[in-house]
Amino acid sequence: MREAFELLETLVEESHWWRYVLGCRCCGQKYFFEFYEEVDWADGEDPQFSVWVPFATEAELAVLKAALPGVSQFVPRLCKDYPKGAKEPRIRWVRPATG
Repeated sequence: MREAFELLETLVEESHWWRYVLGCRCCGQKYFFEFYEEVDWADGEDPQFSVWVPFATEAELAVLKAALPGVSQFVPRLCKDYPKGAKEPRIRWVRPATG
């Protein structure tokens, strides 16, 4: 991730929850990034979820920073799910519905 993104701001950096403001090194697009990991005490296969939400203005960033518990309601967003038992993560864009 460090190759593709520049860390612009660290908002939260705990062992199982991160929130960063990132900038794309190629195009300059800014993203609100969130990573969450659920601890699986039984098998050690911790489910992980990452999301990148592109934003353009400081007002949009302020809304993203205030979003708790997470930013899964924002679109568009790029999601990476790695559920327990999966052989590889699932990566997908979530875009607004078109009418």
